[in-house]
Amino acid sequence: MDALWLALVAALLTGYAAGRARPWQRLIDWAQDQVTQRPARSPRFWLAAPVLLAGLAVLWTCHPRRSAANVRSWRQDRTSPPTPRRDPDWAARRGTRTEGDPQ
Repeated sequence: MDALWLALVAALLTGYAAGRARPWQRLIDWAQDQVTQRPARSPRFWLAAPVLLAGLAVLWTCHPRRSAANVRSWRQDRTSPPTPRRDPDWAARRGTRTEGDPQ
């Protein structure tokens, strides 16, 4: 019975320490740096790629709605704004004032 309590306390302390240190966040940051800054033939790239894939799998498993909303917002942000149309008479209207313009 004492061994069970000792194992529970050890697990509790290990979980608390991992929560305070956040090693998974540092690991994901490292992997993202390796994937974005290294060429694809680098060994560090290939070590970091499975870490990022595992992180993405955890995100989609634990927070599917938030992950889907993020993907939708990224797709909306990537659409380019409409290009302005060329106005052939811009020079003629450049000096004219309208009624709402300040003097």
